[in-house]
Amino acid sequence: MQRDLIQRELVQFGLDVDDQEEFFDQVVAQLVELGYAKPSFLEALKAREAEYPTALPTQPEAIAIPHADPEHVIRPFIAAVRLKNPIEWNEMGNNESVLSVRFVFTLGFTRTDGHVKLLQVLLNNIQDSRFMEALAGATSADEYYASVHGMRGLED
Repeated sequence: MQRDLIQRELVQFGLDVDDQEEFFDQVVAQLVELGYAKPSFLEALKAREAEYPTALPTQPEAIAIPHADPEHVIRPFIAAVRLKNPIEWNEMGNNESVLSVRFVFTLGFTRTDGHVKLLQVLLNNIQDSRFMEALAGATSADEYYASVHGMRGLED
């Protein structure tokens, strides 16, 4: 997976939203405006998330990794967001469990096979306490970007 999937313009730090719906609306509007996703990405993302929730009970804080099918993506990306305040998000594989999520990695793939390696790299990193501590400890958007961009397993 290429490191250039993580562009500074897609990293948001301290995004202030009240819920998942508002999160999707704001992030997808940016993705569409910057030419990463088609307008159809919004409804596809919401529909997929409703059927297959993506929050993971990682430590010290839960994260979510929403994504939609490749036909809604123009250019592949990882949009890394740290929310100002956690929002509720259903847990992956357990719709009955709701987690408080502050870190969201919205993923866009242009090939159906691209997501497997990307998810493996992301999951390996979020299981690393040093990586999660760096995300939690970032004090600026640039510092947060540097932490995300520095993920192990990415190719230059």
